[in-house]
Amino acid sequence: MKKNKIIKLLTYMNFNYSGRFKFPRKSEHETNMMVEVWYDLLKYYNYELIDKALKKLIIESPKWPPSAGEIVREVEIMTRAPEDKLTAGEAWRLAVNSVRKYGYYRPIEGLNSLPEQVRKTVEHFGGFRRLCHADISSGYARSQFMKLYKEVKRKKEKLIYLPDKFKDEILKITEGR
Repeated sequence: MKKNKIIKLLTYMNFNYSGRFKFPRKSEHETNMMVEVWYDLLKYYNYELIDKALKKLIIESPKWPPSAGEIVREVEIMTRAPEDKLTAGEAWRLAVNSVRKYGYYRPIEGLNSLPEQVRKTVEHFGGFRRLCHADISSGYARSQFMKLYKEVKRKKEKLIYLPDKFKDEILKITEGR
């Protein structure tokens, strides 16, 4: 995204949040600094995507303006793959359907039919065969699976909100690449 688009976004926010968001600022230095900060965080995305995320946040939270970080987070949520948006209940349903379809004797096929996070959860549960032996009609097995799924999902989401280019930059620094 180009800086002139950042100025357009900030101006748009100024008119939506009059009195709560000031752009341009009192001094030219403050205005330029604000543009630089927002540009630094949003430069990895295309304008149309940022614009849609901003409008969504304005509708959802009309009282307070979103920060650049909130816009980035919203963009990352909007662009996630469908399997990354699964709830714990949906993950359980997929796992149970896989058990019913492939059963105890085809565990590799059963695991491979599942999205990555659900597959990892099944592995943490004790594996596909263990899931096959679990009483899937009981609330206990479902509850345990859903807790595990939430943990697997939480671990993945620590980095999911960062743009790929930014993650690469961090990895270059931390891993000495």
